[in-house]
Amino acid sequence: MIRVVLVDDEELALDMLEIMLCELGNVDIVGKYMNPLQAVEEIKQRQVDAVFLDIEMPGMKGVDVARAIQTAHPGLHIIFTTAYAEYAVEAFEIHSLDYLLKPIKQDRLHHSFKRIEEAVAGRSGGYEESGSPRICCMGSFSVKLGQSESTQLSWRTNKEKELCALLVHRSGQTVESTVIMETLWPESNAEKARTYLHTCISLLRKNIRESGLPLTVRKTAHGYSLDCGSLVCDATELEQLLDKTLEDTGLGVPRLERIMALYKGDYLEDCDFIWAYHRRDKLADKYVHALRRLAHFFKSNDQRSYALECLRRSVAISPDSEQDSRELMKLHMEMGDRNEAIKVYRQLEHEVRERLGVELEPETAALYQQLTSSHFRIRSGA
Repeated sequence: MIRVVLVDDEELALDMLEIMLCELGNVDIVGKYMNPLQAVEEIKQRQVDAVFLDIEMPGMKGVDVARAIQTAHPGLHIIFTTAYAEYAVEAFEIHSLDYLLKPIKQDRLHHSFKRIEEAVAGRSGGYEESGSPRICCMGSFSVKLGQSESTQLSWRTNKEKELCALLVHRSGQTVESTVIMETLWPESNAEKARTYLHTCISLLRKNIRESGLPLTVRKTAHGYSLDCGSLVCDATELEQLLDKTLEDTGLGVPRLERIMALYKGDYLEDCDFIWAYHRRDKLADKYVHALRRLAHFFKSNDQRSYALECLRRSVAISPDSEQDSRELMKLHMEMGDRNEAIKVYRQLEHEVRERLGVELEPETAALYQQLTSSHFRIRSGA
């Protein structure tokens, strides 16, 4: 997810931009501000990839805000939004990523957001680096050397893709021919399934050979395996990092950032492979538990912005988790942000009462009562 902050002195402009960005997907609006000075201070405490910034605001010009942000976060991408084209030269002089004229059109915003995604991918390292061999299973499935289409496998059929994914899923172990046939062609008789399998293996081998990828499909006595050579699977690295996190090893900001970079979505999320469901659930569960452990670590070390990021992501994966939502509410309350705490409660209430049809736990109800009490409103300045 691309973490975005919006800054504009007009509330309607903020709301419209939020709606348009959310329609694009792959975006997490981590902050909206009408006060540019507040935005600068908050951005210093948050993990942010890009800022959409109005260039003409009372109190502080957008270009000055951008300079202050870039001083605190040199790698953060700035996208200016304005109704005045004459500011374009000044905007690009401070190395902004893009410049959007109001009223912003959806296709123009989509183009700008693609530039953000490419820029973020280019700096994240590991699997996102151009030319870095990798197998991607988180979110979508692909096998590639770099970013371009010419350096990754292009599937001739869906079954060829599923066969490759299944062999990757088994991590170099032999998958029996009968298991492959029953998995990929359950409704076909043995003779037809065997013909389909041989055809699919031939297609996959030819595909690999033409791509130049360091992969080898091996025939064994009972089935097939895939030797991935120098290619490493993102799901394998992710699971290793999650296991280390749950063992309290190597906790810190770099660990969180690497986990977030790898977890682009659930395991083989865009593939309706029934055989992948168990590992998908297993990785998602480990991810949530690791986020909880990291949230506790950051909170204990007074790094609340990182704790907040962990809890937000945990709630996004498990929106009906009262435990995670309560922790997120408590953290917002500690930071004096009553409105955000109430938003978390409302979302939880919708998930539990309206979607699941059950009542909230007494501890959650008591926390909400505390949140809405006059004493807390006065203390938080709400």
